Amino acid sequence: MGKWSVVKDGPFWMTGLDTKTKMINGSGWMRRTDREVTDIEQIKSILEDADVIQLGIRTADYPYVVPTNYGYEFDDDNKLTLFLHGAPVGRKRELIAKDGRIGFAIETPGQLLYPKDPAHQTPSFKYRSVMGSGLAELVDDLKQKRHALQQIVRHEAGHEWADLPVEAVAHVGIIRINVNNYTAKANPGDQEKYLEK
Repeated sequence: MGKWSVVKDGPFWMTGLDTKTKMINGSGWMRRTDREVTDIEQIKSILEDADVIQLGIRTADYPYVVPTNYGYEFDDDNKLTLFLHGAPVGRKRELIAKDGRIGFAIETPGQLLYPKDPAHQTPSFKYRSVMGSGLAELVDDLKQKRHALQQIVRHEAGHEWADLPVEAVAHVGIIRINVNNYTAKANPGDQEKYLEK
C-alpha cells in the first residue's frame, strides 16, 4: 500500500495515495482511475444528459458556488467551452469580473445501489460526472451572446431558437467559460453485485 502525499498543482494543493492516483489533463489527482471516463463521446453524453452546472467562483474569503443551467460546445480539437446565462447584474458577474478563475462540477442524476449480499457488501451509488476548471468571461458582443444562447437552448430544450429577438439577446447576461482542464468519472454499477430500486 502506498503512502499519502501532498503535491502542489498550480494554485491548488492536492492530496492522494501515491500508488492509486495519477495526473489527468494536468488538472489534479483521481484516486479511482478505474472509474475515469476518457472517451469523448461518453463525456459528451454526460454533458448532454445533465441539466445543471455547479459553478465555484473565487471570493476574498470563501468560494461562492452557484447552480445554473448551461450550454456547451466542443471545437474540432475537442476543447470544451461552457455558456451560462442570467441577469446582466449580480454577485456572480461582479466576482467573475474581478477574477475569472472558476471550478465547476456537472453530474447526471444518481441512483442508490443496494447490495445483493448485504452481509458482505455495502451500498454503492451510480453516477456520471464531469468536473474541471477554466477562465470565465463576461460576454458583451451581441453576435457572441446570440451564439451562446443558441447553445444553451439547444442543450436544455433540444433545439435552437429560430428567431431569437435582439431585445432578448441585448438584455441577458452571458458568461463564457473557456475550460482549460476537466476530468470525467462514472460508476455504472456492477449488476452482479447490486440491485437498482
